[in-house]
Order: sequence, then C-alpha cells, then structure tokens
Amino acid sequence: MPRGNYTIQRSCEECGKIFTPPTLVSKYCCPACSKRAYKKRQIAKEKEAIRQALIRRIPSCKGYLTVKEAMLIYGISKDVLYRMIRQGSIPSYNFGQRLIRLSRQYMDEHFKTKAGSRKRKKEALSFEPKDCYTIGEIAKKFHINDSSVLSLSVLLR
Repeated sequence: MPRGNYTIQRSCEECGKIFTPPTLVSKYCCPACSKRAYKKRQIAKEKEAIRQALIRRIPSCKGYLTVKEAMLIYGISKDVLYRMIRQGSIPSYNFGQRLIRLSRQYMDEHFKTKAGSRKRKKEALSFEPKDCYTIGEIAKKFHINDSSVLSLSVLLR
C-alpha cells in the first residue's frame, strides 16, 4: 500500500480507538481489530446466505405467510410485526395458538422486501466552488505535499 509523509489521525472502525494509519487505506488500529472485523463480515455473509436459502424455500404463490416468513422476507422484527398485528395495522388471521397468518398481498403492497430496501440511493454531490477545496488548501490543512494530495485523489476514485 502507498505510504506518504503525512500524519492523519483516524478512528478504528472496529473499536473506535484513534490511531495514525500506516497506509492511506488502513481502517483498523491493529491486526486483532482487523481479524475481528473480518470474522464479523464472514458471520454476516453466512447469516445472509442462510436467510436467502430460507426465503427460496417459501413458495411465491403462497397467499398467506407466517410471522417468521414475513420476518425473513421483509426484514421486519418479530416484535414489530406482533405489535402491528395487535394494533390492527396489519390485517391478520389467527387459526389457533401460534397460527397467525398475514396476507402476502397486503404485505407486498405496504412493505418492501429486505433485498430491495438495502439498495441505497447515492446522494447527489454538490461541486459548487463554495463546497470544494483546492489541492493547495488540502495540502495546507493536512501539512502534506501537493503531489501527495493528487496521488490520494487518484487512489480514492
């Protein structure tokens, strides 16, 4: 990784500790934090794969969903679903103890699926001169060379 003659303080993404990064793209203060973050990412990937497998097992032609199925498909917590059922916000049918069913058609109309809601729209960036820095201003602010700023901007594109 590229190294520069700079001293920028960063906050570790895992533990929040302030540190001086050895490279331009360092996110973690130590190898232990890096390993912890990697393990969390791997666990999240596994959970998402399991969730997707469970969703694929639910037939799309099924008219009524259980609370657990709705929880998986729409990414809404069980407590929120039960609260909305109690308040009457979601029409539901109770066929006995632990046999609550929710209309899939109603859920599709009123809630986005979890996969669709994860896509975030990028905010429009403002490139007005009052909102931007020049290379010289950045170099002065962080006490680094102009060439370092330029190489950083190329790296971060």
